[in-house]
Amino acid sequence: MTDLTVQQAARHGVYVQRYAGYLANLFDPYLTKLQRELRLLMSDFPAETKDIRRINRMLAEYKKVSALTYGEYTSDILLKQLMEFSGDEAKWQVASLNTAIESGAVSISTPAAAQIAAAVRSTPLVFPNSNGVKMLDQFIKDWEATQIKKVEDIIRTGFILGRTNNQITQDIAGKNGYLDNQVRSSIKTMVRTATNHTSNLARQATFDDNDDIVIGYELVATLDSRTSSYCKGIDGKIIKKGDTQLRPPFHPDCRTGISPSLDKRYALDDSVNTRASRGAEGGQQVKADLTYYQWLKEQGAQGANGRAFVMDILGKERGKLFLDGGLSVDRFKKLTL
Repeated sequence: MTDLTVQQAARHGVYVQRYAGYLANLFDPYLTKLQRELRLLMSDFPAETKDIRRINRMLAEYKKVSALTYGEYTSDILLKQLMEFSGDEAKWQVASLNTAIESGAVSISTPAAAQIAAAVRSTPLVFPNSNGVKMLDQFIKDWEATQIKKVEDIIRTGFILGRTNNQITQDIAGKNGYLDNQVRSSIKTMVRTATNHTSNLARQATFDDNDDIVIGYELVATLDSRTSSYCKGIDGKIIKKGDTQLRPPFHPDCRTGISPSLDKRYALDDSVNTRASRGAEGGQQVKADLTYYQWLKEQGAQGANGRAFVMDILGKERGKLFLDGGLSVDRFKKLTL
């Protein structure tokens, strides 16, 4: 474990999530276009109908228009920005390594931008809990197809159940309608996942280019109540060269990152040795070498508020087992995973 690099990775993860939020917000004009196109299509449609053929013809038009709109955002904004971001991430990781390693001890190289971009596009996202394996482009296309189908289902079901044209239009394109609420929320999940994938692939490309210095990487989860069960269990795990690859994102909306594990020959600056957390008492800095469950155990030892925090995260039965069952953190983690 290298405290400085873990702390840098945890802090940088906040920046990555903020950048993902910025990219998701760039979808707003395209969302407005989707709402406008839906209203135009529905304005030429009967007030009520149960004619399946006619409904399907209109839905084919919506599918064509919406696929084009989603595709414009993906190609003109999201993927273009992510490819630029991947190069910046590699440069950040090089700078991070330079601050961690004793000055002048070794020269750190930066991978070529084309090499990083190729890795981002050709390395699959792997979601262990769902057996999902998809390349980045396909992951995005599947998300687009899901959103289009959900709108089609709302329209088709609405007409068959006797809802009016205006009611269905409001359900989808009105204030607090499906596009306004669900798509806006869903795109944040998709973009965060794609951004985390890009960030971690850029970092690994840097590690691979400096494999005489970096012998592997450490998985760094977020210390708060929103971290998934899977990421709680793998926080702090070291993946060495030659090990089976285990790289975030591990699920949609995953915030886990990776931090370099350095060869012991290189001296490290351990003057900064904390990482951010948000527990029972709010935001606090804690020791960088604490894994998620070690941190959670410390939360449970902070009195009634701390115990309540643990119970809220793990559930009453598992929380009681974790705090009072006599299990070590490692044993509990193995049982959970």
